[in-house]
Amino acid sequence: MTGVEPASPGGPLEPLIGRNCALDLFDRALCAARAGQPSMLEFAADPGCGKTRLLRELAVRAGRAAVPVLAAAGGDCDRMRRLLTASADPAATAAHRPDPAPGAVVLLLDDLHLVPPTVAALLARFAQAPPAGLLLVVAYRPRQMPGWATAALGGVVQLNRRTFTLSPLDPAGVAALLGLPDGRAGQRVHRLSGGVPRYVLAYRPEALDGAVAALRGLPVELPFEVTAAVQLDVDALEPDQRQMLEAVSVCAEGFEPTLAGALACRDPAATSDLLDGLVAADLLRTDPALAPTLRFRHDVDRAVVYRSLSPGRRRRLHAVAADILRDLGHPVTRYAEHLSAGGQCTDPAAADALIEAAENPRTPRLDAIRWLSGVGRLLPDAGPTDPRRIRLDFATADALVGAGRLRQARTLLQDLSRRALPDEDQRVRALVARARVERLLGRPFDAYALLLPRLDAPAGPRARFDLTVEAAVAGALCGAAGAGQHACDLGRLADQLDEPGCRTTAVVVRCFVAAHVDCGFPAEEALGRASSEVDTLADDELARHPDLLALLAWAEHLLERDRSALHHFDRALEVCCRAGLVALTPWLLVGRCAVTCRLGSLDRALSEGEDAEEVAVAMGVEPLVGLARAHRAIAVAWRRGPAAARQLAETAVLDAATRRPNWYDGVSQRVAVRLRFLAGDRVGAAPALLRACGGVELGQVEASGRACWASSLAEMTHRAGRRDEALHWLAVAGRHAQRRRLRGQSAMVRISRARLTLDADPRGAAELAGAAADSFADMGWRLDEASARLVRARALCDVREWTAAEVELAEARRIADLVGSPPLRRAVASVQSRAAGAAGRRPDGASRGELTLTRREWDIARLVAAGASNAEAAEQVYVTVKTVEAHLTRIFRKTGVSSRAALAALLATGAVNYRGPA
Repeated sequence: MTGVEPASPGGPLEPLIGRNCALDLFDRALCAARAGQPSMLEFAADPGCGKTRLLRELAVRAGRAAVPVLAAAGGDCDRMRRLLTASADPAATAAHRPDPAPGAVVLLLDDLHLVPPTVAALLARFAQAPPAGLLLVVAYRPRQMPGWATAALGGVVQLNRRTFTLSPLDPAGVAALLGLPDGRAGQRVHRLSGGVPRYVLAYRPEALDGAVAALRGLPVELPFEVTAAVQLDVDALEPDQRQMLEAVSVCAEGFEPTLAGALACRDPAATSDLLDGLVAADLLRTDPALAPTLRFRHDVDRAVVYRSLSPGRRRRLHAVAADILRDLGHPVTRYAEHLSAGGQCTDPAAADALIEAAENPRTPRLDAIRWLSGVGRLLPDAGPTDPRRIRLDFATADALVGAGRLRQARTLLQDLSRRALPDEDQRVRALVARARVERLLGRPFDAYALLLPRLDAPAGPRARFDLTVEAAVAGALCGAAGAGQHACDLGRLADQLDEPGCRTTAVVVRCFVAAHVDCGFPAEEALGRASSEVDTLADDELARHPDLLALLAWAEHLLERDRSALHHFDRALEVCCRAGLVALTPWLLVGRCAVTCRLGSLDRALSEGEDAEEVAVAMGVEPLVGLARAHRAIAVAWRRGPAAARQLAETAVLDAATRRPNWYDGVSQRVAVRLRFLAGDRVGAAPALLRACGGVELGQVEASGRACWASSLAEMTHRAGRRDEALHWLAVAGRHAQRRRLRGQSAMVRISRARLTLDADPRGAAELAGAAADSFADMGWRLDEASARLVRARALCDVREWTAAEVELAEARRIADLVGSPPLRRAVASVQSRAAGAAGRRPDGASRGELTLTRREWDIARLVAAGASNAEAAEQVYVTVKTVEAHLTRIFRKTGVSSRAALAALLATGAVNYRGPA
């Protein structure tokens, strides 16, 4: 072909994520082109969605099919003109075709929105009479398509035309592009980037640095490929447009035309024209919710432009923006960043404004810390009791806590507590904030010890309420005897304040405390009201009181309202992410791990546990690190078995002995002992669990879980041969279950009773296990349901009710497949083998020697009887799943059985043989 060479796919390509539908569409169109049918594919995509990367992949695929590829981009008009002219001659591409595909050719036209009218007209004429076998692929940005280019495509009538929009990636695609597991870090980057691949890559450095880093937003240094891609769009602007874009880049929250004109020193008419041009170039977009506000296409684009400014120009632009927004009466949060970046903190009024903005719950905590640090440098001579210094220190401590810098906050609050603060309420506020930091550090005993001496000291109603709230929560977590009384006092204090928010807080805290200690409060009845009241609160109010959602969600989980708990854990994490609140994040993630594991979502539980551990390690909160590992170990046990989980669980309690008793370490210790017992190491298990529970009174176990752990003690002592002690603990478990009337706890007592009575009274054990399984099924506790059904199946086999046992085993196997638990599958297979040994049954045909299978049927029958799924059996014998299903149908027909359990029982009798090769 004269003047036009075929396109080269270039170097190795990175993996293409989330574009399978587009690739399938291209493959079908390519097959049609090889058959001589001309067609056209349109790929419309916003900037950064990967249309150019997709076209490179299409060129590679066409090359593999030995179809020549010609490519051009709209920015190279001469090449596109020559390419369109040459492509009209089918013979011109023959020399480049290594494989006979008569007439087939792929024509890739990228950035069609950049073509001039002359090229668009040539494209329209070319498409009116396309050569046979042409596959025309065009890609463009729909927001920037000029009228002539749109008209050129609209006139295409001779081609089979398909249009495909490249959508942003979903959270799983974002995680895959970042090389991360499908967890919370990928979800947060998806939310920040909108799923656009270019912007996803901008957040990659922070996402790879861990869960805490991913909360901080854009990295200090953007990846080069991202910066270069944005800079190409900026370089294509006219000088005046570029100057306007640079001026408004200081406005991270958007801007109005008036502000833009003042920043760029342009009159209204010129400002309007320049902004219209930038909108047409799709670098700026209007905000439909805040018209006439404009914003950058994405914050990544703004960051690239903003970071290209010189430091002096940045300061001047910020100072101008601060003055204009303040004069126009905007709230202080709107211009606080401009005050700080513009160097105006020397003004006392500006310092007060920055403190006020930092106190706003919607302000990201890292921004607040930066602003307050600037103010702090301007008050070196202010005394420790200066009102502005006190306000600054309180605001700084709150920001440090929110950002997860707990030890820095503790140091500052200790200093505040030692000062002779002029107001008693301020002294209480400092004490409560310091105690909360100790609790967030996993040291509720120390927090409670700080608060207890001050509970009767004089203070205002609100200060006393806050003091009692923290005392009740910390007391519950360290098992203090007075926690219940503090919770009861909250109702009276809330009535005195007569504030709806205080009443809601009081109800939530009382529910949380009631889940931990017996305080006589009807938490199960109050939870519904508490949930409804919290759901009516706006995110700003919840950000002002971030503990509220966390306490409610944990109370719901402990009191067996898991689906509602999951909703509130999710909302709490959303609020924390939006405001940059890190301190509560590990506690919330551990809660989600516990809930999702109990509901059978093992992949999510493992991901949440890993994220929780990572954040807790970054914050240096050892008890929460252990709690995260313990809950993750539970999910690992269901996924890989107790032996695999045991080591992880034991690392969770390595340092627990060096700390004062607390709820976090107590849970970790109990889980570690339980997994050690399940892994087969039963020596000393019961005494170790009793110590982890706090002795015979189970004082270190939350009240809502005592029936469960007393049941575990019953099973352990029963396995150790101490029957009387086992019956004692079973009775204790029954009393706790009856007192709390929690359905899940009652079901756990039933299943433990069934295990203990299985040998002596199998029929009664079957009834107990069946009732427990039904309760677990209603609550959505899939794993516990499957375990209960296995116990019931064993009991039914002992009373020779084979059909009923097969039903239970089939349901347990279904759950094992649903949640993806190989250990549960093996447990089902074990009970099937036990049932087979107990059955000793043969179909009538066995005595006549008629039960003979082919070798292939025999192999599949043995695999299925051992617990393999159809897919696993197919992989073992190198056939398809449909072939396995067909063989199973014949096997069931020959043997006269109707289930996998019955087949396992039959094979164990030796009644089935095989004959010859498959």
